Amino acid sequence: MGTLTMDFALAASLLGDSSVLLMSPWKPLILWGVFIAWAWLVATKIDKDLRYYNLGWEKWNAAFLGSGVVAIITFFTAGVFWISLPAGVVVLLIPVLIYWKVRNGSVPDGKQYHLSFSKDPAAAQQRKLEKARLSAAIQYSDVTGNDVKVPSKDDPEFQVYLRTEDIMGPALNARASRIEMLLTDAGCKIAWIIDGVRSKQEDMPVEDAAPAANFFKQIAGLSDSDARRTKSGSFSLNTGSGDTSVQMSISGSSRGPVVVFEFNRETSRLVSYDQLGLLPQQRALLDELVEAHERHGIVLVSGPAKQGVTTSIYSMLGRHDAYTCNIKTLEHEIEAFINGVDQAEWDPMNLDVDFGTNLQSILRRDPDVALVGDIRDAEAAKAAAAPGRKGPLIYVGMHADSLVACIREWVKHVGDVEEAVKPLRAVMHQRLIRRLCPNCKQQLAPEEMAAMKLPPGIGDKLCRRVGQVQIKNKIVDCPICSGTGFLGQTAIFEVLVVDDGVLKHLRNGDLKSALSAARKAKMLQLQEAAILKAGLGETSLDEIARVLSSKKKPAGKTKVEAS
Repeated sequence: MGTLTMDFALAASLLGDSSVLLMSPWKPLILWGVFIAWAWLVATKIDKDLRYYNLGWEKWNAAFLGSGVVAIITFFTAGVFWISLPAGVVVLLIPVLIYWKVRNGSVPDGKQYHLSFSKDPAAAQQRKLEKARLSAAIQYSDVTGNDVKVPSKDDPEFQVYLRTEDIMGPALNARASRIEMLLTDAGCKIAWIIDGVRSKQEDMPVEDAAPAANFFKQIAGLSDSDARRTKSGSFSLNTGSGDTSVQMSISGSSRGPVVVFEFNRETSRLVSYDQLGLLPQQRALLDELVEAHERHGIVLVSGPAKQGVTTSIYSMLGRHDAYTCNIKTLEHEIEAFINGVDQAEWDPMNLDVDFGTNLQSILRRDPDVALVGDIRDAEAAKAAAAPGRKGPLIYVGMHADSLVACIREWVKHVGDVEEAVKPLRAVMHQRLIRRLCPNCKQQLAPEEMAAMKLPPGIGDKLCRRVGQVQIKNKIVDCPICSGTGFLGQTAIFEVLVVDDGVLKHLRNGDLKSALSAARKAKMLQLQEAAILKAGLGETSLDEIARVLSSKKKPAGKTKVEAS
């Protein structure tokens, strides 16, 4: 900036002392106007741009200073005014044009300067669309994988596009795995699911939310027909930090349409067996089922809705080599594709074939391992139980609030205690629990742990949730977990192995004695498994209380009965 001031002062001195210029009042004004315009461009726009992109502002300003000096000399030595003026202008513009070219090759795409004299309306519209695309924070791709065009800024649809960004952008920044929208006449209710916990957001006016929902329906390939039936589709988006797949579903309710978005669903469903959350002693109980001679019977995998049952049965299935054994699945909805596995999705619109009949057909093909996504009726349960302990190993997903409820529901579906319990090899029950953020969690002091009087063998890495860190003597929200204190989820399990002793009690309908026998064999209950995870520093005691205390149910019947 100082060099440009000196340049300007030199020009003023020479211009002011020129007797030739003083003879014509308008010639100095022209030179002054040209030079001031050039000096303003360099001193404000170009200098600021140089510093912003760190393009070596000292060298460039020296070049501009030199061109200014040469231009002034040209103005006063060329003799004829109409020769000296254009010659001086050329001298001033040469470094500017060179800078333009060098700058465009150095800055990110979309930040270059372009000059076009085209009068083609199509070209002008294309430039408008390109400018709008570059100004958009999110780029969408539709269900077919084609990029969705961003409307130009003067198109009313551009405001709809901005509303879609308002819905998606903040949720992604907050690490939400799911967005739920309820469109009512009074407004749109929005909630995020972050690490399994529902978080209500500010309402969006329905006049903004409804067009945005229609935009999402269009790019997800959803039709407006039969509004009562749940419809699902997919699309993807890119925020500049990578692609995100989005599974969209829309269904009706008494209050209005319910729109749900799930981010990267397939990736979240495919968790390796090692990362599932089973404790070593629980894994040891299940490992023998991988061996070919033990690969028979049924493993029930249960949990409440949205507690990771699908992820668990996919993970259990992943233990088996799909290229050396025949693996088949029957699912209500395929949520992730597994390499080498023959996956089938039941079509509820085909009234000629129910789920149970479809399952019978699959089991007749003699698979080594099978997966049944969710048992919801008696026919399907009977079809799964029929092969017994001599048939394939079948993983069965079930929604139940407890291990006891899972067994009772299974027996109820099959309709006969003996037929229901005879093929059982193991029964699993699970809950999802949040992991402590590794960046901000705080380990408890030994005296704090001693004061809690915890049972022995818990571990010495018990931690508490914090959510804040100290940066330069200032306490701020943890940048990793955004101040929640948690980062991701894991599962806690109960694993009941149905050995001869347990099976004997189950056959007699005595569930209480079956559980007692399992406890004598050191079966871990859900709360015990959770506390062991806390002792490993994976979660906190407060989080365990949150997950388990609200789930307590009356003990109910401890006798197994068929309906």
